[in-house]
Amino acid sequence: MSEATTKPNFYGPVPYTKITSERYISTEYMLKERDKIWSKTWLVAGPAQDVEEPGDFFVFELEPESIIVSRSEAGEIGAFFNVCQHRGAKLVSSGLGCVEKWTCPYHGWSFNNDGSLSHVPDEDRFSRGIPKEHLSLKSLRVEIWAGMVWVCMDETAPSLQEYLGPVIEMVEPFRPQDMRLVEDQTCLLECNYKAVFDNFCELYHVEHIHPQHELIFDCPTSTAEFFENGHTRVLIDGFTVNSRLPIPDEVPPTQWQQLETLGMNRDDYRGRVLDVRRDIQKKKRELGPSLGYNYDLLSDEQLSDIVQYNIFPNAILVLQPEEFWVLRSRPRGDDPSKCYWDKFALRMFPDAKLRESSSVEFPALQNRANIGFSVDQGEDGTLRPEHDEFDQEAIIAGEKTMTITLDQDIHLIRDVQQGMKSRGFEEAWLNDDEARVQHYHNAINTHINQ
Repeated sequence: MSEATTKPNFYGPVPYTKITSERYISTEYMLKERDKIWSKTWLVAGPAQDVEEPGDFFVFELEPESIIVSRSEAGEIGAFFNVCQHRGAKLVSSGLGCVEKWTCPYHGWSFNNDGSLSHVPDEDRFSRGIPKEHLSLKSLRVEIWAGMVWVCMDETAPSLQEYLGPVIEMVEPFRPQDMRLVEDQTCLLECNYKAVFDNFCELYHVEHIHPQHELIFDCPTSTAEFFENGHTRVLIDGFTVNSRLPIPDEVPPTQWQQLETLGMNRDDYRGRVLDVRRDIQKKKRELGPSLGYNYDLLSDEQLSDIVQYNIFPNAILVLQPEEFWVLRSRPRGDDPSKCYWDKFALRMFPDAKLRESSSVEFPALQNRANIGFSVDQGEDGTLRPEHDEFDQEAIIAGEKTMTITLDQDIHLIRDVQQGMKSRGFEEAWLNDDEARVQHYHNAINTHINQ
């Protein structure tokens, strides 16, 4: 075998295994994933703020499963398969709401919001009787962490804490549980859920399709980390420039907004653009109380940089001090070439008491609810945004946006899926910078081969 066709044993720290098109286009493989992955792992179901009060509920769709997440009248969180125990009808069709009971639209069986069977019409006509405990809704395991509700269908799987391992301690300084939802979007993509997830497992593509990143992030010097259960983390320096480029003499426009919001003069950085990152850290630390933000648990690097966690099998957590994104891919129907691509954006709103107690005065920032992010929803996070669902053609036509970066990924990903169907594609040939892709697929192999 020639050197050109020799397969590597490792991509950086990750063992090589073949990644072929079967896992992206095969219905048979998709069915294996339902049995081996989706039913065995912890999954992000939705924002915890949607079930804050007794009676609150939302529906998490993971086709063919549908799951109700609910806060009972007693204040307990619960998760239940969304199926009436009488004849199998779907019990709840709406996305979220607040009720004491759910009533099946088919024959009127009613269930309390703790899942217990409440009422059966003509109960005396059931000669087998109505064992209410047995006929209550079937429950799932459920936990709340990082401002999100997580569910697991497998009673024997490790706890969420064991499953996420060190990720929990790493994320908690950002206090995502204190953030509020400001954007809720779903895009219908024409690709396998793994194709879009793979895209967020590597930065190799960034210089080719995200040119705007070159003048605010340094992806070539990013640090990738690998955890058990298929999870990974990547750390990216922010408020800098791509180290492969010449250093510009003036601060790039992509960085102006943050500098101006923090009262910094971009002209002061003429000829010293690489000092911006350090000074952004210092300025945020200094002005945090006057802005209403508590940065005490965060390192200096966390005040300026991007950290992203890929949580197996389908969730991406993107963290900055003032904002938290949860990106999620889900299979769509029975077609392995289709998926849902969800984006939950949460924001840390200023603490008025913290701001009032501060001796730091910076009037230009007093009414800023957001430091340099694109999302704009309410002034205190009390207004829950409506869920917005659209197809990828709306993104491509410019009618909808999930931010320029996600839009650029969406433009490309359908062609990746199409290429997977070609007889001319043998396997993914990764480089060391794509080792997180390999780590992810190795975890898939572990589950599929069990």
